[in-house]
Amino acid sequence: MNIEKPYRIAVIDDDPVLLDIMERVLRKQPHVITRSFTSPKEALRAIRDEEIHIVFVDINMPEMFGDDVLKECISMKQGIQVYIVTGSDSLLLADRCLNNGARGVLFKPFDHQELIAHVQEAIQFLDKWNRLVTNKQKKAG
Repeated sequence: MNIEKPYRIAVIDDDPVLLDIMERVLRKQPHVITRSFTSPKEALRAIRDEEIHIVFVDINMPEMFGDDVLKECISMKQGIQVYIVTGSDSLLLADRCLNNGARGVLFKPFDHQELIAHVQEAIQFLDKWNRLVTNKQKKAG
């Protein structure tokens, strides 16, 4: 099954200022639609219902930890590309998230180019997936 563009991105963070900054940067990227959430539980409902493809989630939030959001996204088995956003400099935390299926880790403070690089990486992965599926369908047809 192909993943249709525009790719949908969810940004989840309990800091509304950081959410606003990330959303403004991401909205300038071609072929994406961005939604932001301060509530991880609300975000997970949208991820399920709206078939979100790329997720940026803060690791430390009061309602739910980001690594729990990561696990939920992975359990959906929809190929969601999850990036952990963290103010912690703990490499153990980053390693744990990567071992649990995160595509990458974005350490705060970050510059806009780091965020854009992660989005482009995810888009390249999704585009590659689409090419593989299309080629498989052509061979089967």
